[in-house]
Amino acid sequence: MNDLIMYLLNFALDNGIAWAIKQEDPYFPPMSFHKSRKLIVNMNWHNKWEIPFMIGHEIGHLMNDDPGISYYNSATVRGSAEREADLYSLNLIFDYAMARCEPVYEPIEFMQQYGIPERMLNDTVKLFRDNDDLLF
Repeated sequence: MNDLIMYLLNFALDNGIAWAIKQEDPYFPPMSFHKSRKLIVNMNWHNKWEIPFMIGHEIGHLMNDDPGISYYNSATVRGSAEREADLYSLNLIFDYAMARCEPVYEPIEFMQQYGIPERMLNDTVKLFRDNDDLLF
């Protein structure tokens, strides 16, 4: 998980996104700021396995040029901008797994291995179907 987190944070830097790591209340959400192109990550998040996905989600908001301040809430992620940020994160993590040649056999295993939220099941299945020639 630490390697993936470092990959995501380096990806952010490589794309002009600044970041700050915090140790906040376990329910203090990560957030991204459009105007300053910065994200804040709470490394004390109540669901540690979800941290890489939420970092990718906030990167997605900035890469998608979503306006304003975005807050991550795993229980209520809705709307087209939120969905697009989710998809960005899913694809970013999938690309990481493929580049590292880590064995990925099926969507649910991938979701468990990388902390992908359940709401992403259909999208993960589609991603696997669309990339079956890359999978081990």
